[in-house]
Amino acid sequence: MTPEEFKAKRIKKAKAYHAVFSGPNAKVVLEDLMAQFGRTTLRKDNNGRIDPNASLAAAGCREVLLYIDEMVNIDATAE
Repeated sequence: MTPEEFKAKRIKKAKAYHAVFSGPNAKVVLEDLMAQFGRTTLRKDNNGRIDPNASLAAAGCREVLLYIDEMVNIDATAE
């Protein structure tokens, strides 16, 4: 894939993310997702010990949110 093709594909995806995650309802949803899953990824078990599996799962959720945030904030008008 050429750099131009990569950029065109990324802008096309960004436009789709903008379409899905724009407007007043989208803002409420994104804020809720960030509040629920965008915080620290360190998770502890009932005994207060770090739970590596739960921590990894939380990190995965956070990565998805960061990607959505990145795609929504791409300037999709810059072609």
